[in-house]
Amino acid sequence: MQIEVIKNFAYAYGGTDVVHYTAGETFDVPDECGELAIAEGWASAPGVKAVKPAATKARKAAPENK
Repeated sequence: MQIEVIKNFAYAYGGTDVVHYTAGETFDVPDECGELAIAEGWASAPGVKAVKPAATKARKAAPENK
């Protein structure tokens, strides 16, 4: 699976072999690593723009009863 890295991250293959991935580059990685990176927002599929989650509007506090 190929991924395009959006944010620097490290992945530990087998829990021991740590590989660092740099933002702005495209890598060929195992499916497990690619799926995790995409789900966490660290990467996207090549040619696909990453979609930012919609910002939520803060709600004003309810008025106090006096």
